[in-house]
Formats: sequence, C-alpha cells, structure tokens
Amino acid sequence: MTRRTAVRVLVGMFLVLVPLLLLIEGRRAAREVLAIGLIVGVFLVLGALRRRPRRDALRAEAKRLGLRFSATDPFAILAEPFELVRGTRSSDAALDHVLWGTGNDLPCRLFDYAYTVSEHHERRLSCALAALPGGWPTLVIRPESALTRLAGHIGLPGVELESEDFNRAFDVRSEDPRFANALVDARMMAWLLELGDGWGFEIRGTWILGYRDQVQPWELDGVLETVSAFIDRIPRAVGGLFPEALPDRPDVRA
Repeated sequence: MTRRTAVRVLVGMFLVLVPLLLLIEGRRAAREVLAIGLIVGVFLVLGALRRRPRRDALRAEAKRLGLRFSATDPFAILAEPFELVRGTRSSDAALDHVLWGTGNDLPCRLFDYAYTVSEHHERRLSCALAALPGGWPTLVIRPESALTRLAGHIGLPGVELESEDFNRAFDVRSEDPRFANALVDARMMAWLLELGDGWGFEIRGTWILGYRDQVQPWELDGVLETVSAFIDRIPRAVGGLFPEALPDRPDVRA
C-alpha cells in the first residue's frame, strides 16, 4: 500500500467506520479500530519524518545551485499536458520538492514526481524541465516496455527509426514523424542508448522534460546537465526545419 493510499484509508476509517461501529457494535469495537488507526498514523508520521531529510537536503541543494525552492508545486506542473503526467495521473500521483531558476544557462524547473504502478509499488522520479524559445512539435522518447507497447491511447503515433536496437530500447512518438526522424539521428540514438535504463524525454512547445529514477539530492544537478546535453545534441538539421525553436549558438556567427 502506498503512503497516499494509506492516508485515504485512515481518513475513511475515522469518518465512516468508527461512527458506524459505535452505532452497531458499541464503544469497544470502535476503540479497537481507533487503536489500529493510531498505529497506522504512527507509521505515516515516521514516513513523513524519513522524507524530511530529503526535503531539507534539496533546499540546501537549491541554495548551492542558486535556485529557489518550494516543498510543494507553485507552478501546477501536474496540469501540464506532458505524456508522463497524463499517462500516470491519478489521485495517487504527487509532485513536490520543486527547484527553479536558471541552471546551465537555461530557465529550468527541477522536481520529484511519484505515481502508483501497482497496489504495492510506487515509482519515484527525478525530473528536469528546461525552457527554450520558440516551439517544437510534441515528441516523446521513453523507455520501451510492455506498458508502452500498449500505449497507443496517448494519442501520438509511434515512430520507427532506423536502428532496431534503439527501437527495442525506446518508444518514440510524435505528432510530426519528420521532426522525430530529424531530431533522433544516429548520433542522438547512440547517446540515448549509452545513458542506461530509465531515462525518458519529452518535448512540448517551449519545454523539454527529462526524467529518470529518483536520485539523491546532491545528484539532481546531473539530471539538468543531462537535459542540457540532450539539447546540445539536437542536430542542426532540426534548426533548418524549425529555426525559431533553437537558441542562438555561440559557435555560429550571425
């Protein structure tokens, strides 16, 4: 059972079950349920205390990186139409520990995201959003799995690329296959394969999202650095197709 599910069960126990038992079984049964609820509450408090060091460490990391910090989400990122969020959005999804400002010379937002995979398993991710001028067609690059092979419901057509190894490792979807083929060239595919398991990227409008399994607070800047490396490896051919979407390059004179 995940933490958020446990909270809902506990609240339901107090609001519904305890008054019902008082009416039907009397005070003794109600006291037994209250005792169970107290035990569950203690475990939830202990869980909150275990999470506090991460929050404090991320606050310190934000200061080190020159970023602002909020324990909750001040930007309503969960309302954004990223496929990661849309595909996992539920009452159990949670987004917190948001850092924002300018990192690696890019406007950015870093955050923790967690969602329920099954009744007894929660996946936790470290995510980085980087903003760029202009805008691109929507593109999703995510680790291939049994789940993604059945995920045509996200509304984006799949894109098959030239590398079979890459197609087995990643699920690529885009509203513009021409854009996907131009951006995910042989150099980009080789780099993505070298990153290892768990990395995913999305492009939507002026935002690029990168995510991986949750890292330690002092490793969070590495997530942003990887998103920056992704941007650096975008082929120049993409600039020809969508010139308004790429920032000025210092190595190319106007």
